[in-house]
Amino acid sequence: MVRRTKEEAEQTRDAILDSALDVFYEKGFSRTTFDEIAKRINLTKGAVYWHFRNKVDLLAMLMKKKFSEKHQQTWEKYTPPQTLAELRKLLEMLARSTEADPAFCKFLFFIIFQMEWSEAVAARIAEKIREISDYPWFELKETLTLIQKSGEISTEVDIDELTNLVSCMWRGVMNAFISKRRPFSLTTTVLAGFDLIMDGIKTEKHKCA
Repeated sequence: MVRRTKEEAEQTRDAILDSALDVFYEKGFSRTTFDEIAKRINLTKGAVYWHFRNKVDLLAMLMKKKFSEKHQQTWEKYTPPQTLAELRKLLEMLARSTEADPAFCKFLFFIIFQMEWSEAVAARIAEKIREISDYPWFELKETLTLIQKSGEISTEVDIDELTNLVSCMWRGVMNAFISKRRPFSLTTTVLAGFDLIMDGIKTEKHKCA
């Protein structure tokens, strides 16, 4: 009975998060109330408060859920890349899975373009999601470090700078794709950006390969 109650609580929490995203997307974060979130799924405001103390806690959990799910579909699902070709394949798979996931794109559109980020809210959210916001960067850095040690990337390359460059390329392309201002293929553009970056830092042996 306890197990069933726990499962039901998790299902209710997930339903609240889905409802919150819908209302956030339609009305914005600041204009959304717990009443509106609850009514979408036939709950009381008190039921929402039972799971989340406030909207910042709810938003933090929504971000954790969405990014963790996407992370599990990529980095955690596959063996860590050992070569640039394998890293390229991982980025291709991540881009394709994003293009094929309207719910995740909707979430990203809200976070990037609709969320009313104040300095106070951003600081509170950053503190709550630090454990998920940092790991993609560190995993990318670890992968690039291993590839450099294998001799495929020049030893003159600063891995921290390269990690930042690849991360910024990904985020910039993603933001442009999510904005829908100009239609293009996320996957094709991410791979083109990756190739442009890596072609300039491969060792001579691997450039000729």
